[in-house]
Amino acid sequence: MHRNPIHFRIGAIDLSLRSELDEVVQEFAALYRPFRKDGNDSDNSIEMEVRSDRRAWYGRRRYHVFGDDRTIGRSRRRPEVMPYLEWGINRQVIARHGEFLQVHAASLARGNAGVIFAANSGSGKSTLAAGLLSRGWKYLSDEFALIDAETQWLHPFPKALCIKSGAFKVVEQLNLHPWQRRYYVKAFKGRVGYLRPHDVSDQPLASPSPIRFVIFPKYIEGAHPRLFPLSRAQAAFSLAKYVMNSGTFGNRSASLLADVVRQAVCFGLESGPLEATCDLIESVLPE
Repeated sequence: MHRNPIHFRIGAIDLSLRSELDEVVQEFAALYRPFRKDGNDSDNSIEMEVRSDRRAWYGRRRYHVFGDDRTIGRSRRRPEVMPYLEWGINRQVIARHGEFLQVHAASLARGNAGVIFAANSGSGKSTLAAGLLSRGWKYLSDEFALIDAETQWLHPFPKALCIKSGAFKVVEQLNLHPWQRRYYVKAFKGRVGYLRPHDVSDQPLASPSPIRFVIFPKYIEGAHPRLFPLSRAQAAFSLAKYVMNSGTFGNRSASLLADVVRQAVCFGLESGPLEATCDLIESVLPE
């Protein structure tokens, strides 16, 4: 077993990874190289581990992913290990970081304005984030809007952007390619690749940012992009659907969401071609 874990600080989140499989450690370390740190000085670091076993000499290797000593997932296919590891980290963030109201969303900043793109999986959040990041926007996350419960500011969790196979061609039109052109298999989502934010932009990362816009995107193939205003009441109701740790806050989550939309301008978005959608967003959201 890898006795000495490697440590990372990915925005607001500290984590460590250990594994007996050197190739897994090296792969993750390369994907997250800009966030590597020498030691672990955090009391709330997420501890991830990947193990393998083979019950007989002729048996196929099995991979086991653990988060804080709890089983996250297992697979017999090596290309599934990284997606399980990524998903496990997300799960532990939800479990461990109750200082944030956590919304399933891509989050970016333009100038000093934080923008939340809240939607279900498959809505094109990650592709849209890549498109805006390539135009000079600052990146917070493509999975989470981490909202500080005290200040209502967005905090960064700049994980690699997970791009699904259906968006590979769209991303390539931006002259971007999955990291090292490696492809993985993610349960229910098929083939995926990862984009490192530092490969998309020279200075991609945002600092904690006040929330100024909340947008609910829905991808419609071939559609002419359209933004339409939402009332703050509509936005708060819609945003509540995407909160991932509402149980942490109980009845307080409703008031937190009300505070978030009170300081923001809220839109629904029917997105179509990526360039046209980004043009529309930038025409409405000032720098």
